[in-house]
Amino acid sequence: MRDRRNVAASFVTLLALIFGASAAAQTTVASLPPQILLYADTVYVNAKIVTLDEHEMNADPGTIVEAMAVRDEIIIALGSDREMRALAGPDTRIVDLQGKTVLPGFVESHVHPMGESERFAREQYGLRTTPEGYVLLMDVGADSDDTMARVARAMDLLLAHATPTPDEWLNIELAHAPELGFATPASVSTLMSAPQLSDVRITKSDVSEIVPNYPLVLSSATGIMDAPKKNIWFHVTAGPDGRPVTTEVVALDGSFDQ
Repeated sequence: MRDRRNVAASFVTLLALIFGASAAAQTTVASLPPQILLYADTVYVNAKIVTLDEHEMNADPGTIVEAMAVRDEIIIALGSDREMRALAGPDTRIVDLQGKTVLPGFVESHVHPMGESERFAREQYGLRTTPEGYVLLMDVGADSDDTMARVARAMDLLLAHATPTPDEWLNIELAHAPELGFATPASVSTLMSAPQLSDVRITKSDVSEIVPNYPLVLSSATGIMDAPKKNIWFHVTAGPDGRPVTTEVVALDGSFDQ
């Protein structure tokens, strides 16, 4: 009987030790920082990682660090090479970026960089608020070659009736034409822009070949100046209040589209 009691007491003591150790282990694990519970999938080192953690509108890019650790496509830590290498496990991939700069992924659903850059340039260099020059709104052609032929004829017509000064802009706005396959202004803009430069159908060189001596903006139904009517060249000047004043110069004749 005494032996059985000793065995039972020893078993209870063993259980207490096991469960006590388990509880202590759980408490210790729960208190560990999450970075070391799982190793990083990838550690990027030897870089200039721009964090942009300075959120004020100024030129400060924020903290710049040497390295970062990534797990499950999420950045889990930033710091020095030594600190990030400490988060690497046996299967972690170490990538040496050889001093390259890393920027955050920028997501912007809708911007107008041309208008904003114009505004900045006017403020920076004290330029007049209202652009002055000549503007024409006309239909896009059936394709890029037809469009540029129309641009060339329009320019010949303007220069036969006016002589732009060196500081005046020329702006030809191409209106969409659903019957030609250009259903919206955005579809017209694909003639002059594309994700791959090789896919652009109307290039800067094409425009410069036709209009070599004047600054020309070729745009999709909007630009640095706006024409009040289609198929008429207008001269745009700044009025006394700084707002644009448009004056008709010459209309495209009926044979223009033939």
